[in-house]
Amino acid sequence: MLQAGRYGTFHPQAPEEIPELLLVPFLAFDRRGVRLGYGGGYYDRTLERLRVPAIGFGVAAQERSSLPTGPHDVLLPCIVTERETIHTPVFQKG
Repeated sequence: MLQAGRYGTFHPQAPEEIPELLLVPFLAFDRRGVRLGYGGGYYDRTLERLRVPAIGFGVAAQERSSLPTGPHDVLLPCIVTERETIHTPVFQKG
């Protein structure tokens, strides 16, 4: 049986499963772990709520020298591109 969800989607009626890891897309990123998302705040809210490890993934061309950040933004500890794996200051703090 499906139940109506947000954004006009339907989901199975089942207990919520908590993932062990989240792979997070972005439009752009910087080496501090800041990501520019798609504007809905979905990943920031999800990361804040679940508190599980997250890895940003994209292509090197999406890197910017610096992106603005706000109080609601959750920084990524690790970003993977086709060229390298970047451990951000968030990762290094442990």
